[in-house]
Amino acid sequence: MKTLIPAAAFALLAGTASAETTQLGPDTYKVDAGVAFTMSNDGASSYLFSWTDSSGTFTDILDPTFILSSGETYTFTRTTSAHPFVICNDTLPIAGTDGSFTRTTSDGAVIDAATLTPIADFTADPAPTKDLISWTLSDTDIAIYYYTCRVTGHADMTGKIEVVAADEPCLPDVNGDGMVTPTDFTAWINAFNNNLPECDQNGDGLCTPTDFTAWIANFNAGC
Repeated sequence: MKTLIPAAAFALLAGTASAETTQLGPDTYKVDAGVAFTMSNDGASSYLFSWTDSSGTFTDILDPTFILSSGETYTFTRTTSAHPFVICNDTLPIAGTDGSFTRTTSDGAVIDAATLTPIADFTADPAPTKDLISWTLSDTDIAIYYYTCRVTGHADMTGKIEVVAADEPCLPDVNGDGMVTPTDFTAWINAFNNNLPECDQNGDGLCTPTDFTAWIANFNAGC
């Protein structure tokens, strides 16, 4: 018979961790779970991105570089008038660095040739239309992309998107809500008592009390 792990073991927990948006640099954000991005604009100079996930709310971020994960769905919606938003492949002529990329062409045909197809699916038209981009990423989409304003003279409204392979599953997130919090302890207790796969925290294929120590280590390490 299994020895049940008492709830008093909560005292061993050190903190919480979250694994959706991580700011990797002044202008670079890794968003590893699907979110709904909305974009307003600062004149013809920049897009202003806003989104919310378990990490918090991010508001009016100027032309960020995004690192997105395969297997997730991201939406892009324009909330202000003018400045249609398009997603292009890496053939779009670009100069600059994260946070300050500039499109180096004003040729509409060049922009269209680089835009992902069907072009209509990768164009978010300005408000008040509801013509958004919904992009479900797969491993075949792992690559570098750029977003830009389709108005040929608005070259500074440009940024970078990098699609990467999805992270390995987050072991301490036993309840699967995308966060690592003390509520996962209760979920692990349930997994232990019912011999569920999530119980196995040390990768030995078994569900034993040693997985409790492994879960504590995984919890403290976060994801």
